[in-house]
Amino acid sequence: MTGAAGAGAGVPRDFPDGWFAHGHPAELYERLREPGGLVRHPAPPDGVLWIAGGHAEVHAAAADPAAFRSADGILLAEIGHAYDAPPTIMHTDPPDHTRYRALVAPAFRPSVTRRLEGAVRERVRALLAPVAAGRAFDAVGELAVPLPLQVICALLGVPEDDWRRFHRWTEAIVPGAAEGLSEGERDALRVECGTYLLGTAHERRADPRDDVISRLALAELDGDRLTDLELVMFLIQLLVAGNETTRHAISGGLLAFAERPDQWAALRARPEELLPTAVEEILRWTSPVVYFLRTATRAVTLGGTDVAPGDRVMLLYGSANRDPAAFGPDADAFDVARRPEASGLAFGFGPHFCLGAALARMEIRILLEELLACREEGLALAGTPAYNGSSVVTGLRHCALTPA
Repeated sequence: MTGAAGAGAGVPRDFPDGWFAHGHPAELYERLREPGGLVRHPAPPDGVLWIAGGHAEVHAAAADPAAFRSADGILLAEIGHAYDAPPTIMHTDPPDHTRYRALVAPAFRPSVTRRLEGAVRERVRALLAPVAAGRAFDAVGELAVPLPLQVICALLGVPEDDWRRFHRWTEAIVPGAAEGLSEGERDALRVECGTYLLGTAHERRADPRDDVISRLALAELDGDRLTDLELVMFLIQLLVAGNETTRHAISGGLLAFAERPDQWAALRARPEELLPTAVEEILRWTSPVVYFLRTATRAVTLGGTDVAPGDRVMLLYGSANRDPAAFGPDADAFDVARRPEASGLAFGFGPHFCLGAALARMEIRILLEELLACREEGLALAGTPAYNGSSVVTGLRHCALTPA
């Protein structure tokens, strides 16, 4: 195979376990991109596993579902057995994915997101009260966890009193995110989450409201509707995507500003110009979703490497978003004025581009606007940040900050 020069390439045999205890491992990413093309994993769970760490390779594979399918599993844990878990929209390919997305996409129209802006701003102001008062706070527990949870509860139309349950459920769903839970406890929480959401969907079919669960429960296209299994799996995915990932983008962005006061000063000096680029830089820099897998459907060349039918390819978004070939020689720097020609891949690309991207961008933008209004001097680190260590959705578990 071409690309054999990169086979192994110094990749640790336990990759990716243990490499995300401090966020994105820049040194490992650099080693993976060094040979060019793809790197063959020396000890995959099963079959052949290629790692795509360059922006061009990840972008190309994500844009081509005909050559790189999702239905055989998207996580390393799914290698080694036929994928037999309930289907999510992430585990489908066209034409099934096209049908699935057509049914759910109307619930995420820009008009739906815009209607939430006022409520999001009120929530942000309330959560920033400690910052406005000048006291130290945990950027994760006091801000980054409750904000997207409260927003997603409002979007779904479930009581805010349940937000703590939603937090525990989503922690159980993401591999490596929950502390102190046995696999049996995790399974029980997943079932509990699905039962709650399906029961709520059934209630909304009988008594619709102006919320996303009602829209999805009643969604119809040419007589076609989501099955109960499709509906509940999409709602679970929505909880994780709209909660875990946005949380880590928010907390990681605040940490980046706390560690780099010059970047906060630049944003404060030119907020109208730099707010849009700052939001995109936070998403690129944090890249909460580390990777997804694809399976080659046919012989294909990706980045100069020959990939055989059935080979797995890990699309390493965290590495692609730090690729100097796409973002310049300072790609490992946090720069709120960055205007790259390449698109960031924090939301994926192609048919699987995140439906909630506009909502996540809005939450981050409003947070920055309100933080500028209440604390022009910015934030400072008040302790050692702790990461969750997950190699699927990585981010901060705790991060003590104080007004600068």
